[in-house]
Amino acid sequence: MEAWSALLALIVLVANLIAIVQIWRSRIEVGRKIIWSLVVVLLPVVGLVMWFVAAGHFAKVRF
Repeated sequence: MEAWSALLALIVLVANLIAIVQIWRSRIEVGRKIIWSLVVVLLPVVGLVMWFVAAGHFAKVRF
């Protein structure tokens, strides 16, 4: 059971790092980049889902 927890934690960590890299490579303002980065770091799973939904669905319209 501990192996599954460690694997899940590693997957979430890698996904958060990918999200943060995508945030800083996007064309949004620096202030929004900081806010999105904080959301992803402080709320790892929820922030990650929020970013991927916002970046995927609204990327062509908002960013």
